[in-house]
Order: sequence, then C-alpha cells, then structure tokens
Amino acid sequence: MSIHTGSHYAVVLQSVSASYGSTAVLDNLTLRVRKGERIVISGPNGSGKSTLLKLISGTMKPTDGSIDVLGLRLDNQLDRQRIRQQIGFLTQIQQDPEIAVSVCESVLLGLWGTRFSWGKRPAKADRDKAIDRLELVGLGELAHRDIRTLSGGQRQRVALARALIRDPALVLMDEPTTYLDSAAKEDLVNRIAELHRQLGFTSIIVSHEPLSSLLSDRRIHLESGAVKECREVQP
Repeated sequence: MSIHTGSHYAVVLQSVSASYGSTAVLDNLTLRVRKGERIVISGPNGSGKSTLLKLISGTMKPTDGSIDVLGLRLDNQLDRQRIRQQIGFLTQIQQDPEIAVSVCESVLLGLWGTRFSWGKRPAKADRDKAIDRLELVGLGELAHRDIRTLSGGQRQRVALARALIRDPALVLMDEPTTYLDSAAKEDLVNRIAELHRQLGFTSIIVSHEPLSSLLSDRRIHLESGAVKECREVQP
C-alpha cells in the first residue's frame, strides 16, 4: 500500500516501535520528514538512532506501527528490498580494502545488484556515471588510483559519490564525519551541503557529535527510543 502520490513527505513513521528480542529500542515513535528536508538526529548510545535508520532503509522491520518511504509502504520483505535500491547510504569511514580497488570501481559498487552483478559487468554508461559522481565530489582526476592511497577525507568523499550514483531521492548518513580530522570534516560538510543544493535530495543524518547547521533544517534528539526534542534550525 502506498501513501498518496501527492504527499509532501519522503518518510512517514506512524506509531513505530522496534526491539531486538525482548529489548525495546524505539517506543511508539511518530516522525514525518518532508521531501528535500535535512534532518540531523542525535542522542546517547542506545537511544535508537541507528535502529531508526535501519527501519527507514528496510533492513529491519518494526514490531508495531507503519513506515512509508518515498511513497512505498514497507509492509513486506519485497517492498523493503525495493526501497533499499532507491536510497543512498553514507556511513562512517571504512577500513581500507585488502585488495587493490580503484576509486572508480569503489563508486561503481553503489550500482551492485541493480545495474550489474556477478554475472553481468558494468556498462560504459555505468562507468561514465561513476566518473560524473566523482567529479561532483572533486575527485574525478583520481578515478584510476588505488583507493588505499587516498587520505581518510578523500575516501569519505568517494563514499559520498558511491551513495549518490543511483540518483537517490533519500540519502541516509550514519556518523559520516566520525574519525575524520577537523579539516576533512569541514570539507565533507561543505560538500554535502552544496550537493544538497544541487541535487535536492532528502537527507537524514545520525551523529553523536555536533554538526554544522549547514546540514540541517531540523534537529531531533532521541532518548530511550523516544523523541525528547525537535527544533527547527534557523538559516
């Protein structure tokens, strides 16, 4: 079942609860995120921040309540799989791969399972799209470099390009600036803000550390699986 096609919302959670076994994590949470809005979610460890992203991305199902993402009601496993193909993901910086992978190949992995897989190689159009996304984050000239030779900040910009290669309407970010030095954090924040202006995607960012107001129209603070504070951010 889909929400109304004219909806102004990219994400709607209605009375959602979630748990791991007998441990409740989210309790009767209702949240609406407008299309094109930028949300930053904060809260202590165990408050339900990452669980919320798992629910929205379809990698976890709630114990109660309903979830609509990009017009699709996530009622079953098939719909949860479908929505994952329409969302971009940016997590905290990952460890270096054990084998040589070019920067371009790393971005192409964002199309894995949709445009190509084990039995189908990426087309020229896919590689061109990867280069285009790298240009957007200022790394086009490094497309053929071994990703292990890049700095942490550069690798996170590659991850951002990978998150955007599907042209997602919704981008979820889980602690994207963790482990970056101050200069790399500032650079990444500025690039995300600029790309939001260019591309107009909706973003939901989970962060345990304060983030620039450049990345948020609204800030939500979770505690014990419930919204304790929700405030608009003044430009």
